[in-house]
Amino acid sequence: MSTILHLPLALALTLFLAYQAGAVLFVLRSRRALAAGRRRRGTEVLWTVIPVVVVLFLAARSWVAVFDVERPAIASAVVMPAAAPASPHR
Repeated sequence: MSTILHLPLALALTLFLAYQAGAVLFVLRSRRALAAGRRRRGTEVLWTVIPVVVVLFLAARSWVAVFDVERPAIASAVVMPAAAPASPHR
């Protein structure tokens, strides 16, 4: 995908992430109010946070594509062969 497509995608995902984070906080506050006497399970929080993490990952990936952050040479998939040592001429 080109940078032109990644920029609106990154902006949209960032705005959606801000909305989604607010919605997650509302859900967590509502659960706390409703479940005062009930034991809270850790899986409830996990299932509530998973969509936020997915959108955060996609937004970060789009912003990296927009700013064209290059990978370091050590992490590159292309392997450059080492130069052969120069042999002396006779």
